[in-house]
Amino acid sequence: MVTAAWVTPFPPDRNGGGGQIRQAHLLLGLAERARIHLLCPGPIEDPAVRAAVAELTEVAAPGTAWRDEHPWLRRAGDLLAVARSAPPLEVRAFAAYRRALAPALDRLTADVVLVEYAGLAPLLPADPTCPWLLTFHNLPSRMAAQEASVAPHRRQRWLLRRDAVVALRCERAAAVAFDAVVTCTASDATHLAPVQPVIVPNGVDAARFQVSDPPAAPRVVFTGALYTTPNVDGARWLCREVLPRVREQVPEVELDLVGARPSGEVRALGDLPGVTLHADVPDIAPFLAAARVAVVPLRIGSGSRLKALEAMAASRPVVGTSIGLEGLDLTDGREALVADDAEAFAAAVVRVLRDDAVADALARAGRAAAQERFEWSAIAVAFSEAVLGVAGRAGNPGDPHR
Repeated sequence: MVTAAWVTPFPPDRNGGGGQIRQAHLLLGLAERARIHLLCPGPIEDPAVRAAVAELTEVAAPGTAWRDEHPWLRRAGDLLAVARSAPPLEVRAFAAYRRALAPALDRLTADVVLVEYAGLAPLLPADPTCPWLLTFHNLPSRMAAQEASVAPHRRQRWLLRRDAVVALRCERAAAVAFDAVVTCTASDATHLAPVQPVIVPNGVDAARFQVSDPPAAPRVVFTGALYTTPNVDGARWLCREVLPRVREQVPEVELDLVGARPSGEVRALGDLPGVTLHADVPDIAPFLAAARVAVVPLRIGSGSRLKALEAMAASRPVVGTSIGLEGLDLTDGREALVADDAEAFAAAVVRVLRDDAVADALARAGRAAAQERFEWSAIAVAFSEAVLGVAGRAGNPGDPHR
């Protein structure tokens, strides 16, 4: 049986953040066909993951709390580093994880090494003894360019655009250096040309969510990790630009912001009229069940959003931006409503709040798409095939990498 070394900065966990959920489901699927040695900062809290791995190497989690507790200090340091032509932001942000993981990597014996996130790409040795596969959960270059497009200050925009250029160069170099790369969407894959990545989309465990008709109460929900730049920007735009327009037509509307470790800026949004913050909840399912509509108001992001798939699985109508729903191949007006400016986004939310036929149709179509196209079990099979194919190249060195 093939031995796959799975190297990640974040423990796979079906109850964790988006990247942790993705890793947990794909790892569980691969464990049915390969022997997995998981290498990551501990502890592993998902019992199914712990039971599925053949070997586990837990390293001490690096201290990164200050980056979350002092975001403006972090941002100032990051932007200064960009101005000095340092490596891209994500590569620097993951430096502590690489230092923690590297010593254990030197002692690994495997048929294939699976590396999660672009920030760990520098772990690739100069002369690897087996194939290495890199998964881009997102492309930092695209996110930096998107953040630049909405940044309020000219200097910040310039620095972010510069980081986008540096990051893209590093991403393409990593894509060439690794034996294979995985992206979550075709949009991300095109940015890595001429390399042709394997596209393994994000998914959802539809059975986890109870199906029910959208409630009549005008309640809107936004879920996500409320400390990340895309979600903080999305929450701010939603509360300051979109919600006031919705309230003009539906004064009784209520918005729930639900997610882990909200930043100070997001906590302040909880004081706005009609907004309630729910921090670090154990389960988002009750909040989806209580909502009439789920929103994905992101202006920054690559990869795809599990929050949209979870809302669809819970049979909740979804309104999102093009970036928020990217990579899911949803049809506007059938499985979701798509709008990119505040006026149109507010109008779409109001439409769902007021029209039962629209809400019910979106709920049914979204649930069907989640079940038919995005179940983790099927996606894990495709991922496992790709991994085993890469591992098989070790026995046939004449094969091209891609």
